[in-house]
Amino acid sequence: MHHTRPQGPSRRRRLVAALALAGCAPLAGLLAGAPARAADWPAQQPIRLVVPAPAGGSLDILSRPLAAKLAGILGQAVVVENRGGAGGMVGADYVSKATPDGYTFLMGAIHHAIGATVNRNLVFDPARELVGVANIGTTPNVAIVNNRLPVRTPQELVAWLKQRGDKANYATGGPGTLQHLSMEWFKSLTGVQAMTVHYRGSSPAMSDLLGGQVDLMFETMPLALAQTRADAVRAVAVTSRERSPALPDLPTFNETVAPGFAVSSWYGVMAPAATPRPILERMHQAIEQALAMPDIVQTWQSAGVQPQPMSQAEFQAFWLGEIDRWGQIADEHDIRIE
Repeated sequence: MHHTRPQGPSRRRRLVAALALAGCAPLAGLLAGAPARAADWPAQQPIRLVVPAPAGGSLDILSRPLAAKLAGILGQAVVVENRGGAGGMVGADYVSKATPDGYTFLMGAIHHAIGATVNRNLVFDPARELVGVANIGTTPNVAIVNNRLPVRTPQELVAWLKQRGDKANYATGGPGTLQHLSMEWFKSLTGVQAMTVHYRGSSPAMSDLLGGQVDLMFETMPLALAQTRADAVRAVAVTSRERSPALPDLPTFNETVAPGFAVSSWYGVMAPAATPRPILERMHQAIEQALAMPDIVQTWQSAGVQPQPMSQAEFQAFWLGEIDRWGQIADEHDIRIE
C-alpha cells in the first residue's frame, strides 16, 4: 500500500516559506528575543558546533579540524558537541530549538534532508527551523562487495545480481538512510533484485560485509577508502555522476550500467532559522576562509571529500532542494520510518 506524505504545506510552498524565513532572519531574530547583538558576535561565549553523530565517526572526524580553524579565525573557542541518535535528527532538533544567537550551529549532512522526508514522527520541521550557513563539501558513496564475490566491475555486479535474484542481499546502516534509498533507486534503474538487511549504523553493517554475511553495500567514501586500501573489501563503482579524484580509476554507475544515477553525500553547517543574517554571513565567511587552508583541503581530500564552496543563499536553496529530491525518491519507493 502506498502511503502519502503527511498533511501540511506542499514541498513547493515549504521551499518558498523557508527561503523567505532565511531572508528575514534579522527580523525573526529580534522577534524571538535573541539576546546577542550581531555587532558583538562572537565575543560573549564559546560557539558550539553540534555533531549529530557519535565521536569517532566520519562526520565527527571532519568537524574537529574545522572547529579548530574557526576558533583561530573568529577569536573564540569552537567546541564540538556530539549529540547522536535517530539518524542525526536528534542533534538537528536540538539545534533547531537553540537560542538563535549565533552560538549554536549544526554540522549538517545529506541524511538531514532525507530524514526530513522519510520520518513520519518528526517533532520539528527542518526546512522551516534550520537555515543553511555554508556548504562544506561533497563525496560519493562507494559500492563495495565482500571479497568472495566474483565481481570487479559494475557490469559484473549487475549480471551477478540478476543471476542471484532475491538470494542476493545488501546492507544499510538503517531504514531510510542514504544507503537504503540510493540502493533502492539503483535497483529500479537496473532491474536487479536484492534483499535489504538493515543494521543499527554502518559499523555493524561493515562487520558483516567483511565476514561475508552480506554481499554488498553503498558506503561513504571515508569509511570505504579505509577498507579498500586494506584489501578487506572490493570497490566496484562510485555513486556520483562523475569519477572521484580519490579513486580516479573506479568507474561510476552513471557511465556504465545506470545512466542518470548520481548520489553524493554532502556536509554543511546550519543554524537555527532565526539567527540574525549578519551572524550567518560572518560565519559563512569564516568557514570559507577555513576551507581554503591547504591543510584542511589535504585532510578532507585524503578522505575523499571535495570542498564545494557556495554562497549562503546558494547553500540554503541547495539544502531545500535536497529535501524535495529525496522526498520524491522516498515516495517512489514507498520508504517511510514510523
